[in-house]
Amino acid sequence: MRFASHDVRGAAVEQTGLLHLPTTPPPPGGWPYVVYGHMTTGGGDRSAPSACTPDHPERRRMTQGDEVCRGLLARGVAVLRPDYEGIGSPGPHPYLVGASLARSVLDMAAARRTLDPRIGDAWVAVGHSEGAVAVLHAAARSRHDQRTGHGLRGVAALTPVTRMDRTIGLASRVRLRAPGTGVVTALTGLMLRGASTVDPALEDLLLGGGLSPAARERWSHLDERCLVELADATSWGGLAPAAVWGEHGAVARAALLAHLRTEDVLHVALPRIPVRVDLGLLDEVAPAPLTAALVRRWRDDGVPVTARAWPTHHSGVLRPRHAPSAVVAWVCRVLDLGPSGPG
Repeated sequence: MRFASHDVRGAAVEQTGLLHLPTTPPPPGGWPYVVYGHMTTGGGDRSAPSACTPDHPERRRMTQGDEVCRGLLARGVAVLRPDYEGIGSPGPHPYLVGASLARSVLDMAAARRTLDPRIGDAWVAVGHSEGAVAVLHAAARSRHDQRTGHGLRGVAALTPVTRMDRTIGLASRVRLRAPGTGVVTALTGLMLRGASTVDPALEDLLLGGGLSPAARERWSHLDERCLVELADATSWGGLAPAAVWGEHGAVARAALLAHLRTEDVLHVALPRIPVRVDLGLLDEVAPAPLTAALVRRWRDDGVPVTARAWPTHHSGVLRPRHAPSAVVAWVCRVLDLGPSGPG
């Protein structure tokens, strides 16, 4: 589907996404709905989950939320899945930029009746990893959004990434390539590209010596390739994390870490609606202690947070035996659906 939105500079753009509708008739007032934010798949149009094919190299991440989606549809809940700005729409992807991610969520929610008039007003925002960042920022901004804010009933954030200034800050000093460093280097590149979309001076710094010559050669890959391809040895994954930085690398690295601190969901002021957080005890991307600190912060602010830990890693939280059925049940309780769902 396509829907109207704006990019980080305020220009009108058309974004893309997926719409899933229940097979059951809509209840009075329309189907309740979920806007689902997907995990990181890359930074260009090739990374759009709405364009996934059976042989796509990024298929695993693109379809990571399918189990949650199936469960919601079975309970009579429609699901809207935005691709995000720059992924399936013009321009670069503002990776982990809260305002951009929130806009994708809220604008697709606002377009719901244009997409299908049978969709109602009550909704829950659900997201995984980067998508968790998206829905948390969307919830914080929803109170000022007259199109959707009054209908938001809750937020479910699965493995929300936080304190990337610490985790990427440490990893970016690693001087050797080893198993797993390809993804770290690729994510560092995506973070730099995302930060540059809201800070043109940073891009000038990066291309003027902040990046190493090898990283500069790979800069365009960030707008063209999915995460699997970026992590490959032929792209950013061919560099050790520390090999990203050039002669002005210390300044560029400090600017990136400052940007990540500014955008961190740790600073998000959530409305007093039900919030659910699912975390992986073995999470290598969003370490459990950092996620637990988020939960404590929001509870201290008076937000009613339900938290559950699973004995798995970052993507494993969404395996069928872990969070999906629990998240679906929680969403249905928040939406006041009966045991059999609407209708």
